[in-house]
Amino acid sequence: MLMIRLWKKLSDVYKVLMTMFFLIIVIQLGNLVYIWKFESILLLKKEKINLEYQLENNAKSLLNQMNILDKELKFLASLNVMDDVIINDIDKRVKILLTKKAKDLSQGIVLLAKLNETVVATSGAYNKKDFLLFSTPLFSSFNTKDIGELVLLYPLKNFKSLKSDNLYKSLWLESSKIQKIHFEEKNDDYIVVTKDLWGILDGWKLFLSYKKEFALQSIKQIEKVLFFSFLFSIFLLLFISWKLFQKQIAVVQYTQEILSLKRIFLSTMSHELRTPLGSILNLTQHLMVNPKMNDNSIDMLKHIENASEHLLAMINNLLQLSKLESNTIVVKKEIVDVIQIIEEVVDIVKPLIDDKELCFSQTIAIEHKKFVTDSQFFKQVLMNLLSNAIKFTHSGSIQFILKENNNVYTLSIIDTGIGISKSKQASLFSEFYQAHDSRDIKYSVGLGLALSQKVSKLIGGEITIQSEGEQKGTVATFIFSSL
Repeated sequence: MLMIRLWKKLSDVYKVLMTMFFLIIVIQLGNLVYIWKFESILLLKKEKINLEYQLENNAKSLLNQMNILDKELKFLASLNVMDDVIINDIDKRVKILLTKKAKDLSQGIVLLAKLNETVVATSGAYNKKDFLLFSTPLFSSFNTKDIGELVLLYPLKNFKSLKSDNLYKSLWLESSKIQKIHFEEKNDDYIVVTKDLWGILDGWKLFLSYKKEFALQSIKQIEKVLFFSFLFSIFLLLFISWKLFQKQIAVVQYTQEILSLKRIFLSTMSHELRTPLGSILNLTQHLMVNPKMNDNSIDMLKHIENASEHLLAMINNLLQLSKLESNTIVVKKEIVDVIQIIEEVVDIVKPLIDDKELCFSQTIAIEHKKFVTDSQFFKQVLMNLLSNAIKFTHSGSIQFILKENNNVYTLSIIDTGIGISKSKQASLFSEFYQAHDSRDIKYSVGLGLALSQKVSKLIGGEITIQSEGEQKGTVATFIFSSL
């Protein structure tokens, strides 16, 4: 409720600015949430597809390297020199040949030949568990049966040096046949893809991982851009608000000066006009009781009296309006009888009701007759609302209803008069506003409701006017309570 009251007190300019500020925040937060919730998922899926593609290329490259070693081994086994090796000094010559080839291949590769019962190796001590084994049978040109086996041992430790094209990506091998070459922690912080290998590395799996933090780097950059654009928007909005605030201060100061001049003018003119008007009324009334006046002259004097009284009432209204705007009116709190005041007001306007032959009904349903208010202002509001109902009702009825609920009084005056167009109801309490054409009313400048609303608020009340439209009557409601 407090927020709603504060919102209502804000000017239209600040309401627009606050709405813009709220929309900017909602849009920016919506963008960030969308990017983080949806775009990040799409980006991770796309990154996973890219990793699978990279892993496929890495697998092909690794298998191609192994196939080259296998071809080298088979080529070595098919050389004619192997016949000489077999015929002549088998141990020495085979070892020289294998050592030279192993040196060419490098990478810690061990070559060994099994010929009959003889085993010739390029390394003295080795553990087969630490190597990946390649083998091919040995044949000679003069013997179609294999005479032995040529073996290439590839160090498993070489697989530990597998590298990706990206420093933030990890590439490693695992096999169910031997112990793991490398172990990479698999958790929600990583995108991990795997590939089953074939051929020489059948039973092995190749893994590629990439930390999500780096995969989402582009989104973080977008978030930074959005964040800085958000800050810029806020700064721009605050700058515009500051400029508008300065202009508004200038407008308020200028308006206050104009209003001050207006109040001084109204107050001065009201005082200046009341004196001659009082004299006109006194002279008119004095002439009316003069026995020398005939009936025609008395009728003319009555018209002058009525016009002067109306003009004096308008001047009094302007004077009161000026005092209300300058906050110079003092509210006198007193305990009053609401029913007694209503009866006094009704007695005053009853001749006007009877003159128009209107049906008047009165309903009072209250628990407490006494309440605290300013009796003069309270009478003024009741008088104005009843006078309006009578003025705009040419035939039909006027209902006067007073109810009470939790020490809050609701006074409703319902008439069957000329009504008010719905399009005009929003401006009813504006000063000098007239909701009806001049042919519907006489001697009105549109101050009655505006003045009544100001006075009602001064004594802690509020007036509302409702109508279904022209020729459909009007309901005036006055809600008030003790001060």
